[in-house]
Amino acid sequence: MQKRLRKTTQSADLRLPLVVVAVVGLLLLIFYVILTVLTLKMMIINSVAWKTLLTYGIVTACVYLIIAGYVLTIYLLRHKRITLANEAAELMTTEIGDMFRYVVNIPYAIADEQGMVKIVSNRLQEILQFASPICNQPLSSFCRVPIEDVVTYVKTGKVAADVDVSTDGVEDRREHPMFTILDGRRYDLRCFGMRSHGKDYYFIIFDDTTELEEAKDRLRTEDPVVAYVVIDNLQELTQYVRVNYKTAVNEIEIRLRDWIAGMKGLIREYEREKYLLVFNRRALEECLKDHFSILDTIRNIQLGDNSFPVTISIGVGAVEGSVEDKARAASDALDIALQKGGDQAAVNNGSITIYGGRVNAIGGSTTITSRVNSAYLCKLISEAGNVLIMGHRNPDYDSIGSCVGLARLAISARGGDASKVRVVVDRSHENFRSCFDILGSYPEYRQLFINGDTAKADAVREDTLLILTDVSNPANTESPKLFEKVCAIKSPEGENERNTCRVVIVDHHRRPDQLYTKQPLLVYIRPKVPAAGELVSEMIQQSPYYDKLLKEEANLLLAGIMLDTKNFTLGVTPQTFLAAEYLYSRGANADVVKGLFAENVEDLYSICDIESHTRIYRGKIAITWQSLDHSATENDSVNMAKAADRLMNIKGVEASFALLRHEDTVSISARSRNKINVEVIMKRLGGGGHYDMAGGVMTHTNLEEACVRLKAILDDYLDNEYEQEKGARRA
Repeated sequence: MQKRLRKTTQSADLRLPLVVVAVVGLLLLIFYVILTVLTLKMMIINSVAWKTLLTYGIVTACVYLIIAGYVLTIYLLRHKRITLANEAAELMTTEIGDMFRYVVNIPYAIADEQGMVKIVSNRLQEILQFASPICNQPLSSFCRVPIEDVVTYVKTGKVAADVDVSTDGVEDRREHPMFTILDGRRYDLRCFGMRSHGKDYYFIIFDDTTELEEAKDRLRTEDPVVAYVVIDNLQELTQYVRVNYKTAVNEIEIRLRDWIAGMKGLIREYEREKYLLVFNRRALEECLKDHFSILDTIRNIQLGDNSFPVTISIGVGAVEGSVEDKARAASDALDIALQKGGDQAAVNNGSITIYGGRVNAIGGSTTITSRVNSAYLCKLISEAGNVLIMGHRNPDYDSIGSCVGLARLAISARGGDASKVRVVVDRSHENFRSCFDILGSYPEYRQLFINGDTAKADAVREDTLLILTDVSNPANTESPKLFEKVCAIKSPEGENERNTCRVVIVDHHRRPDQLYTKQPLLVYIRPKVPAAGELVSEMIQQSPYYDKLLKEEANLLLAGIMLDTKNFTLGVTPQTFLAAEYLYSRGANADVVKGLFAENVEDLYSICDIESHTRIYRGKIAITWQSLDHSATENDSVNMAKAADRLMNIKGVEASFALLRHEDTVSISARSRNKINVEVIMKRLGGGGHYDMAGGVMTHTNLEEACVRLKAILDDYLDNEYEQEKGARRA
């Protein structure tokens, strides 16, 4: 493409010969004046002197005329030659133009800078059904690309675009499309500059790309997509519902095969209750339009008395690349769907989009999973140069207890050496101080706890292993910068195949939708487990070091379980009690744990103040908040969570929301009773959590605006998703 317009004809410039003639004349004049002065000085003024001067003048004039004539003759000859060449070029251009218009089957138009089309080719004339190839119609009358974009394209070589700069300085460039539709067909525009008779024009070729675009579209829609499907905890479900296991599996398989047959895809069972699916992108687009209705179809299957819905989880790999790349992306998506609680479809097209998640699926047995993950974690710990263990900021007893449990596992896996094991925590937090009072008598714990800044500055090496527990979102950890620094460590040879980082995640919260920048070495997330302490207790129990747990450590793990299950009343499963039984066998004592939960008078007053503002919204939602004149304390967020829990004891309340304002930020604690998915509601506020326990934060707002926004989201949820979920439960 051309960077600038260029002249298309030659010209003979008269300025140069005129300058030469003028300079020669001036020089001869100066020469004549000098001769005159010398002559007058040397001769007496008489008739002879005047004749001599006249002779000099005539000679000078003749020399000037000869030189000027020679220069002008050369110019005239060159001018004639150029004129003949231009006439020949103009004739040739005319003939070529006629050939292009009538012989070469290329649609094109020539327009001026004002966007008026001067001439069109014979082919474009046929397409537009113009009466004559010579026209004076605006380009915009048949082409959607404005003349300004054509000019920009010719002069800069780039497509015109709108560029917006976001608040964080990132440019958003939206290019203007350089194509148009003529007579139902697509034409891409190729533009060139030209010049004729001293004016600039634009040669616009209309390149028919209809078949090419149709081929691209066919290729895109027929591009294979790989998906994995697993049945969520069917074996555990059959323990509660009187139904034959094989009958249940057959029923589910029939629905899956009918679904994939409708998409003309392929389904194969590669493992028990696990299936590989292959279909094309057109079928995927249909699934996206109906929000993966197969989830509802499977959920509506009647098994026995249907006390619990049977569900499936789907991971779809829709990235560009090979089938292997798609399978890997589908596996990552399935992991996220399972780690977010199941009954969901996760589509990975470079970013993760989640569909479904309407029911709080039943938890299942995980002894084998715990044993496998425990063995792998011990291997990673023993191979690491040092181990850092970190929970979430504003640590509660579940975060601290699970960190302590993993620290004991790490110390044991390293042969009892605690010198290279550290727990990263806020040492000034009240909950930590309470826990340290219990552990402080043991020598290894006097140096075990460090803060995030110390860990980032002194504890990160090339072979450091970072373990996150009770948190899966790096932004919510005690030290996000520590996480980033560990992730920046170059992976050893053999580990870099999937861009891994030396991080392990052990958590019971639903995994965030986004993919990690680098893949952790181990991700053990089970959202159906009520507490991280239960996960860690199972891992220790299934390890060779099950008898190394100290009674003080067992007490903190039990405290975390009791906190997140509200004293074994919320989200518990048989595995929860088995974990508690193990902790009791290691010396845990409920009376000691209760001492950690003792409330002071100020906290009691704060909770009562919060509860006094309770309002019932739409007959089933309890909303409350803390007084605006309340003096902020360290335990405010804990008291808000307790208030939200206590509101669930009100008859008829299906969900509760407690709001806490601090300056221009409002945080929310949300609870539900297995009918309202508070995680979905909190996600719309930038938060997350579990189906029945979640939280969110609204910034740059006040309490009144936060309540209005929360109610708007509740209205939308209750009028749409809640009614659909209620219908699914009724079915």
